[in-house]
Amino acid sequence: MFHACRFTVWRAPHQAHALRAICLLLAWTLTTLAQTPAETLPDGYVGGPYKLLATDVTGDGRSELVVGYRSIGIVTVEQIDDRGQLQRIGLNALTVPVPLGARHVHNLEDRDLNGDGLTDLALTLGGNGPAQPGRILLATNRGQGRFQPVVEYTVPSEAKGIRLADLDNDGRLDLLYTARGSGYKGDIKVGRLYLRQGLGTQEFGPALVCDAGKSAYYVETADLDGDGFLDIVIPNEHDSTVTYFMNSGSALFQQRKLPRRAQVRATQIPGRRSHAVNDVRAADFNGDGHLDLITANLGTSTLSLFLGKGDGTFHPDQLLEGGKNGAFLAVGDLDRDGDLDLVVTHWTEDFLSVLLNQSDGKFVPRQDYQTGSGNYGVALLDFNQDGNLDAATANYRAESVSVLAGQGDGTFQPAVTTRRGLRSFNGKWHPH
Repeated sequence: MFHACRFTVWRAPHQAHALRAICLLLAWTLTTLAQTPAETLPDGYVGGPYKLLATDVTGDGRSELVVGYRSIGIVTVEQIDDRGQLQRIGLNALTVPVPLGARHVHNLEDRDLNGDGLTDLALTLGGNGPAQPGRILLATNRGQGRFQPVVEYTVPSEAKGIRLADLDNDGRLDLLYTARGSGYKGDIKVGRLYLRQGLGTQEFGPALVCDAGKSAYYVETADLDGDGFLDIVIPNEHDSTVTYFMNSGSALFQQRKLPRRAQVRATQIPGRRSHAVNDVRAADFNGDGHLDLITANLGTSTLSLFLGKGDGTFHPDQLLEGGKNGAFLAVGDLDRDGDLDLVVTHWTEDFLSVLLNQSDGKFVPRQDYQTGSGNYGVALLDFNQDGNLDAATANYRAESVSVLAGQGDGTFQPAVTTRRGLRSFNGKWHPH
C-alpha cells in the first residue's frame, strides 16, 4: 500500500538576495582545500572516494568525474588526462556540514536544473535515524568545479537513491528519492519512495510517499511496459527482492493516483547470504525489444537477470557468476558489437569484473581487472576520446580512484590509480 504524507515544500526564490539569505540559513558551505569545514573536526578523520558520476561539468565537451566521499560529505570534481591520471579542479566542490559518520554521499545524478546549459547535481547524503536525518540536495553549477545547493529535503533514515525524470510527461523534471528502512536506532522499518512533481525551475510539489520494500536502496527509472511513461525500480538490500512501480502517468500527480506496486525475487542460494540485492539496472540485454532487469546480489557472488515480457512482468531470474560481493553495476557496449555488456564492482575486493554479452542475453565468464581495494562506485566514459568506453571505480578502502582504458574489444588496459583520500588535521581537510 502507498500512503500519502504532508511535507513542507521549499521553493527556490528567484531573487539573488533571498537566495543568499536562505543558503546562509541552511548553513551550506562551499569551501576550498585551505578553508575550514563548518563543524569542528577531530584530527585523523579519513574519507575515501565512494560514488562516481561521469558528466561534463565544465562544458568543454569532455566528461569529468564527480566523486562523492564516504563519511565526510564532500564532493570533488576531477579531470582525467589522456593517461588516465586525475587532476582535481574542484576541491571541495560541495561540502555539507552534517554529523561525522552519517554523511556518506550515497548517490549522484546530473541534470540541468535551471536551464542555463550547465550540468547541475542532485545527491543523497547519509543519515542515521531520526537524530541524524538523511538529506536530499539539488545544487547548481557555479563554474570552475563548484556547486551551490538550492533545494534541500530530509528523510528520517539514510537517504539512498535519487533520480530526476519526467514521470507525468509534462516536460518538467520530477524528483524521486528513497530512504532506507532498517529499524536500527529508531530508523524507519520499511524503505520509502518519495515522489515530488516538478513545478518549474528548482521547484517541486509536496511528496507522495509509499512503502518501497524492506531496506530500499537505489532507484532506476525505465518504461517497463511500453506505455510511454517511466516506471520506477528499487532494489531491496535485505530481502532478495526488487520492487517496481508501474507509473499511472498524468494521473500520478493530478489525481494523486499512486502507481501499482509489484516485486521480483532473486534466487536463494543454499549456504550463501543471498538476501542483499544492492543495485539494479534496466536495459534490453537479449535484443527482443523488451526491457530486462539485472541486479547485483551482495554477498552471493551472483547477478540476477530478469528477462522482461514487455508488459511490466518478468521471467524468473537467471543467475550469473558476478564476482565476490558485487556492489554496483554499469551497463554499456564495451566491445562495440551492438549489445550491452556489464561491469561489476566489489565492495570488499580489489578487482573489477567485466561480463560480455553474446547478443542473446547470455554472458561469457567474467574477466577481472585489478583496482584499489573496496571498489564501490563505478562509471563508464570515454576519457581519452578514442571511441571506446573506459571504466572508473571509487575505491573507498584504498582511498583512491582507478581508471581503466577500454580497448574496444571488451578488454581493458591495466588500471591507472590515483590516490584521493582526505584526512582532517587542525580542523581542515588535507589530501591523504
